Amino acid sequence: MHIRRRKLPALVMLVVCYAGWGQYAYAQPWIPPVGSGKIKATVRFYHSDRLFPQTSFSTTTTPTHSKLSETQFRIDGEQGIGQGWALVYQLRAAMLTKSKPKASYSASGLQDQQIGLSYGLRQRAHFADAITVNAIIPTGRTSTTPQLGTGALAVEPDYEVGVEHNFGSRLAYAGLSVGPRIYVRDGVTQVRASAVAGVGLIRRLTLTGTLFFSKTLASNALAVSTTPNASEFYNILRGGIGLEYAVTKNVRPVIAYQMDLVGQSIHAGSRLVAGVSWRY
Repeated sequence: MHIRRRKLPALVMLVVCYAGWGQYAYAQPWIPPVGSGKIKATVRFYHSDRLFPQTSFSTTTTPTHSKLSETQFRIDGEQGIGQGWALVYQLRAAMLTKSKPKASYSASGLQDQQIGLSYGLRQRAHFADAITVNAIIPTGRTSTTPQLGTGALAVEPDYEVGVEHNFGSRLAYAGLSVGPRIYVRDGVTQVRASAVAGVGLIRRLTLTGTLFFSKTLASNALAVSTTPNASEFYNILRGGIGLEYAVTKNVRPVIAYQMDLVGQSIHAGSRLVAGVSWRY
């Protein structure tokens, strides 16, 4: 499964610019009513044998002497708790393997976890925005090779906005989340943003598009070559396309393909994502 790097960004942007979503409900920045919410469980299969350049944020990649493979288990959820508030979380575990010509290293277990609170600002039928404050808890071990976490607490305040519009029988949707991730121990800051959209192909099938961006600002970020806790330095632009099928109104299997498009001093790879979302 190989998609040319020059074609994927255009395809993802096309999906983001013209997006349709059938019966979109209970998702940030729309705050679910108390007792309602959404859980999405996924398995992510990642592989990389190339490297982005160390000195620039670039699309250029070169073969690397090591190969990185990851199987990640992830649960994303949100739970309405009333008065315009919602509990949100991302729970992660993984099995990692880093192979070199003469050795192979592996690790498995919990990664860093994320938990936060969202508050809805304007909650209208076709427009909503919200403020979310997340805490990233360093539960992933850093003593293993490869590592499962950063070993550092971080906070991430985000602004989220979403719009919906009817195009005939289809409901168009686009959403954006943007904000900094700040590591408490040294103030290293990443600017992070994610966009999601979709277009209804047929009654039950939805084509989705995603973009994720992260750029480390602080010059004192821990460098890959000098410290084991290198996840503070995370410069990446990742794009993806996927399909979601509504088995019922509230149960929807999903599958997606994601590729690292631009980066700096990290592995460049792709991953297949499969899972199911449940709205309640």
